[in-house]
Amino acid sequence: MVATVVTVGLAGCGHSSTGLAHITVDGQAQVTPPDGTAHAVHNGDVLKAGDTVQVMAGQAAVRLQNGVLQLRNGTQLVIAKTPRLASGSVLIQAVGHAVQVSAQEATLVVPAGVAQLTVGTVATGMTAKVYEATSHLDIAGNPPAPIAAPRQITLTPQTRLPVQATPLQYQDSDSWDHLYLATAVAISTQLGAAAVGFNAQVPSNQGKDAAFYQQLVPTLSGRADFVSAFDGVQRQQPVAPAAAPKPGDYLIASVIALRGTNGTFTDRLTNELAFSAQGAPWGFVAYDQGVHDLTGVLNDVLAAIGRAALPFTGAPASQIAIPPPPSSSSSSPTTRPRQSTPTTRTITTTPANPRLAHPATTTTTVPLPLLQLPVPVLPGPLGAILNPLLDPLLQALNNILAGRG
Repeated sequence: MVATVVTVGLAGCGHSSTGLAHITVDGQAQVTPPDGTAHAVHNGDVLKAGDTVQVMAGQAAVRLQNGVLQLRNGTQLVIAKTPRLASGSVLIQAVGHAVQVSAQEATLVVPAGVAQLTVGTVATGMTAKVYEATSHLDIAGNPPAPIAAPRQITLTPQTRLPVQATPLQYQDSDSWDHLYLATAVAISTQLGAAAVGFNAQVPSNQGKDAAFYQQLVPTLSGRADFVSAFDGVQRQQPVAPAAAPKPGDYLIASVIALRGTNGTFTDRLTNELAFSAQGAPWGFVAYDQGVHDLTGVLNDVLAAIGRAALPFTGAPASQIAIPPPPSSSSSSPTTRPRQSTPTTRTITTTPANPRLAHPATTTTTVPLPLLQLPVPVLPGPLGAILNPLLDPLLQALNNILAGRG
């Protein structure tokens, strides 16, 4: 994914002593020198120290030696050795050297990766979102606050210091959020639906030991450290009992831990469940562990559920109405046609003697199998909104058809 950049050492970026950067405009922008009046800028114009760039429409890219700063409509950026974001948003990608951009009373330092910095009013403060790698926020009088992707920090007048990063709050209307995290959000919705169905079918006396998950995910049996890791997280008591992990959480976390590379298996399992408890979607949890094959995680989880025999009525868990993995080649909603057959059929039997004028008949009513309504999977941003709303509705209909509603 191509994004944009700001560097720390602007003065040594290779431009002349008065020209620190060049600008590219896709829309309309203007620049105001420190001792002059605003004028329109054009592609390739040189920006000098003290210039204030304002995007009037569309977007602009400020090109430095080590990368680019991408500015949105309404953004104001003051060009300096450490650029200052006066208003709006800037997307920062560090290339080779650390990047720092100041805003209000703090400075975001991006040694590597990609981050977004947004400034609102004094009341709404500023927000730093990190999409890749780890950045940190420098606030006077406080130690640097690390922000590991995908996390954020928001500073307002009410923020208590020192501050800690929290799970990134995804906004589909934010084009940069969508660019870097839309896939993770879509897979998270699928994993969440699978976990809900799985939790509903696990009896209360199951899912509490490592052997249960080793049966569902055979690869876990080859991990000598899985049993001790699972026992360790099981012993950890959450502050609120309602926040305790459920079987679906343990299953998804175990699958991600198998693919992760950050720390020991115990570290991964512990950190995943803690990040999830903070409200991070499972796709974000996977990213946090360096796992980017989210479709692979979903497939592994669905395969594990398919191996279970966790009945409400004796049916295998593979019959849970959960969405299939998303397909990039699919451009239309994925559903199976719903049947509209009667719930019983009548079987009429006739005696073998055809000579009877009025042969007797025997009628037997045989219940037909209960229907299982599938959960539709709508692709794209619309699906991310509608799928969570349709899931509980169809689950309720399934319960009614199965005689549980």
